[in-house]
Amino acid sequence: MNKLPLIITILSGLFLLSGCDDSSSSGNPPQIIQGGGLQQAYVGVEFSVQIVAVDSDSDNLDFSFEAPDIDDIDNRSHPPTLMSAGAKSAYFRFTPLASDVGEHHVTIFVSDGSNKSSATMTINVNSSTGTNPFPVFVSPLGSGTTLDLSKHTCIDVEILVEDTDSNTVDISMSDPIVDGYQLVQDSPQDFEAIFSWCPTKKQIEESERYTLNLVADDREGHLTHKRYVIILRRDLNNEDCQDDPGTPPEISHQEPADVESVEDLTISFSASDDLGLISAPVVYYATESPSSVTDPDPNEFIPVSSSLVSGDNQSGEYQVVIPNPIIGLSPGESKTVYYFIEAEDNDDPGSSQCDHRTTLPEGGIFQFTITYPENSQGAELCASCASDVQCGTSNDLCVYLTGSNSHCLLDCTDDPDICPADTYCSSEGVTSVDGNVRNQCIPDSGNCIDNSCQDDEYEENDYLDSSLAAMSSGVYSDLAMCTDSITGMGDPDWYKLSLNDESTLALFEAVFQQSQGDIDMELHDANGNSLDYSISVTDNETIIKCLPAGDYYLNIFSWESNISALYDLEIDLLPGGCCADDFTEPDGNDYSSALPALPGDVISDLSICASDEDWFIIDLEVEDILWVEMLFDQNSYDQDLDVYLYDTDGTTVLTPCCDPDNGQSSTSDEELLYSIETAGTYYIQVIGYDNSENSYMISFDVI
Repeated sequence: MNKLPLIITILSGLFLLSGCDDSSSSGNPPQIIQGGGLQQAYVGVEFSVQIVAVDSDSDNLDFSFEAPDIDDIDNRSHPPTLMSAGAKSAYFRFTPLASDVGEHHVTIFVSDGSNKSSATMTINVNSSTGTNPFPVFVSPLGSGTTLDLSKHTCIDVEILVEDTDSNTVDISMSDPIVDGYQLVQDSPQDFEAIFSWCPTKKQIEESERYTLNLVADDREGHLTHKRYVIILRRDLNNEDCQDDPGTPPEISHQEPADVESVEDLTISFSASDDLGLISAPVVYYATESPSSVTDPDPNEFIPVSSSLVSGDNQSGEYQVVIPNPIIGLSPGESKTVYYFIEAEDNDDPGSSQCDHRTTLPEGGIFQFTITYPENSQGAELCASCASDVQCGTSNDLCVYLTGSNSHCLLDCTDDPDICPADTYCSSEGVTSVDGNVRNQCIPDSGNCIDNSCQDDEYEENDYLDSSLAAMSSGVYSDLAMCTDSITGMGDPDWYKLSLNDESTLALFEAVFQQSQGDIDMELHDANGNSLDYSISVTDNETIIKCLPAGDYYLNIFSWESNISALYDLEIDLLPGGCCADDFTEPDGNDYSSALPALPGDVISDLSICASDEDWFIIDLEVEDILWVEMLFDQNSYDQDLDVYLYDTDGTTVLTPCCDPDNGQSSTSDEELLYSIETAGTYYIQVIGYDNSENSYMISFDVI
């Protein structure tokens, strides 16, 4: 007997649509055209498939499903769901557990109210542990790097990923992406990429820390995330400070003694400042002797941003955890750790002219020795790890379970019944981070995420969804950022706003303690496009945005693993509070409609709104020195205005960004001077930096 027609018939049956026509209706039943068939899913990884249906005589369809062979479906923290995605579409979402490995049949139903049709989806759930691992970032090392601006103006970071069971890995950046970021991967078959960035003077003045959010995708449902902090080490010089120079930060630290351990290392210290630190202090560490111990070069060290354990930025206790360098050595062998600590204050907001940096020890480094103990007992089941030697006994492995997180498991090769409750012994050997293969006790969830975090009343608000209840002005307290069992990082919270006024000044502030975990915030329009974001590595995040009428979505998220943090969300909506156009509008928005100006003119009561610009035109003679003075008050970065001079063609800029002494500083007021070599008609442009808004007065003169 030829079995091929039978196999084709069986497979085709997976796509069959069975009409269940109600005899009371004369209409045609809806038909599912996308979403059935054979699908692949992985333990601990969200499976999502779009269901699409058509109906010739109905625009509103209802979707439902049955999954009788998925056990305990109603008692799961993440049960399978169907989420509406328009009148004729829905998304089926399912995060399999380890116990779901195997084949499951899900029937999707669609109804127009009178008629119903169905399609069968067969989901083959695969293990994600060991035999089908996540991609792993092996470079860059650590959680960040330093760009010493006194020595370099640009930074290049080599990115290298390993994935033992994949032929292709896509390396990309995740939003929010800072202006100027560039990432190049020649081919998905090359598990490497290069990140490049040359920060502008404006970016340097705005912040001394930026984040690079990396994603590795093996095209098999496995996404690994890595947050990498770029520290801009500015050249601080207080000698020309015209105002009160203030006092520098103080750091107190007891150097640790030599130690024998396979555990990661904790360095603790205290830091204080009269006006407050600009951000958490940084510990620079190295495991190879630096070229100079009296003048250490930060580029020879790996920076780690500290966490605030107690207190605040005026007086706090901090700590960092650094990887144990004896991993890969033999018992009895040792490594020396070299490090120093730096803290910066913010005595001169909006500029670095009067800020201070304190380095401890001054003119030197700390160091201690760590030795691989002859006899050691490693960590317990589900403890974080970087190598097998940090786990339990010699056969307990360190395994990647979710994303970039690796945890200790328990060996069950010789005794499958040894596994504790809520775990099971793998049916085959799993591969550790060190390449060892043994059967291990694996949590039923497929990961080692701590589920003790209690969700708030707004869950499940994990996606941008038009059905979310609209928020209003007010303070929403005791919100929870828990860990997503899919990614191992913060479970995102989405909030909806519906604005009816022509313009609304909206303020969003997420208030939290960085010591509990880092939280970030991003604002989206109704189509999911990013409008603004706040992604600092300090306490609290704030977005202030002028918004026209429409629906908007605020995403509160975190890139930290195993986070359990509380936060408050403050929303302040002020209708009509946005920047108002001045009396010159709509003229003067480009050089072709520039407003005429004469030497000696002073024009007041002008304003620049977001995405707005003002242009002026002036006639000048040879050897004229044009003097443009613009007066405004700047109390925050989003009030920064700049002035530029353009040639007679209106398109060639003669004073390009960013000269702080000639039109493009980051503080109040601007002054521009330019010597004219060719007589003609020239153009002056006033613009807000990065959509800044402000009112101003401008004067023109020839000297």
